[in-house]
Order: sequence, then C-alpha cells, then structure tokens
Amino acid sequence: HMIRCSDGVRIHSWLLLQPGSREKRSPTVLFFHGNAGNVGLRLPNAMQMYHHLGANVMLVEYRGYGDSDDVSPNEAGLKLDAEAALAFARGHAAVDPGRDFAFGRSLGGGVAFHLAKHAEDSGSPLAGLMVENTFLSIATMVDHLLPLVAPLKFLILTLDWNSATIAPTLRRSPVLYLAGARDELVPPSHMRDLYQASAGTGSIARMHVVPGGTHNDTWLQGGKAY
Repeated sequence: HMIRCSDGVRIHSWLLLQPGSREKRSPTVLFFHGNAGNVGLRLPNAMQMYHHLGANVMLVEYRGYGDSDDVSPNEAGLKLDAEAALAFARGHAAVDPGRDFAFGRSLGGGVAFHLAKHAEDSGSPLAGLMVENTFLSIATMVDHLLPLVAPLKFLILTLDWNSATIAPTLRRSPVLYLAGARDELVPPSHMRDLYQASAGTGSIARMHVVPGGTHNDTWLQGGKAY
C-alpha cells in the first residue's frame, strides 16, 4: 500500500493479513523498524509475529526509505508517517480498530512512543505498545556514543525523540519492554529507566529481558518466551 500523509508525502507499507482477520478480531501490529535498511529486511521478524501471535502485521516504511517517497526524513516527518499508518490501518475493512498495537525497535521505539501518545491524546488509545532496545532520547544517546561532543550537543542536535518524557504520561496503553541484555548500541539501562518511568505511574507495564540479546538479534535470541 502507498499511504498519503497529511503533508502529501507517500509512504510504502506491507499489510500481512490473517485469513478472516476482521471476523476473528485478529490483533494488528504496526511495525516500526530501526534506522537502517527497509521493511524487506524485517520480513522474517514480521512473519514470526504473524505465525506465533496470530496477528496481522503492518510493516511501515518511513519517508526517504525503501519505496516510500524520496524525501529527507526528519523527526516531524516520521511522526506524520506513523499517524498516517495508524489512520490507514483503522480504516481498513479487514482490521479491527480496537485491537491495534504499535511495535518499535531502536529508532522505531521512538516512533511507536509518539504514536501511542498521539492516539491517547486523540481519545482512541492503542490496545498496547511494544518497544525493543530503544533509547530514552537522542540527547542521552549522544552522551553515551559521543561523550566528547556531548557538552556541545545543544548547539548541533536537530533530533529529540524524547521517549523518556512520554513513557510516564501514557495512562491507557499497556507497555511491554523487550530488552537485550547484551545490547551493544543502546545501553540496557535506557530500557530499564523507561520501564520504571511507566511502572512508576501505576500504568500496566511489563519488561522482558533476553540474556543473550544484542541490539539487532534479540528477537532471534529470545526463543518462545520472546
């Protein structure tokens, strides 16, 4: 599907539907991928969800990625992409709009957090939010990856993706945190802090840690428990 966003940009998506999806009230997972690559690289992971969870899976390709319109991606644009994807899914005849979940890995976690907040603020919360190996914010990632640059980050940062401010505000969307204990890119402490921010508000929050999981293979290392 090619989905038109509110600013006119078109994004590409694949919607993998369970047979008789609407009649069976199958859940639908909106899948937001990480910074590199495209939806094709995530197809094995999506098929795992499709078969083991009995869920529809909608793989969303951000602007500037894959077969989406070739425009420069930025934070504001990716947020519009997520909002348009949700609107498309909720308007699809085979999708139950009351059983939509957002899943995001790494950068996609920031996108998914935004969408959960957007849906709550719009009065139609997601059925749930699932994030994997994502970060507190871009600023805290700079502190970790580029400590020499960190003192000057306020001068150069154009991205925020501040999930740390969103996590404690979600009241109606249960959140599942999936963390690889050996994540070599995002410090696992980011996931713990996000989880604690959610749990501390009394919201429904759960955390599952995969002992051998690294940044990109937690879904492979996690086995049936994952």
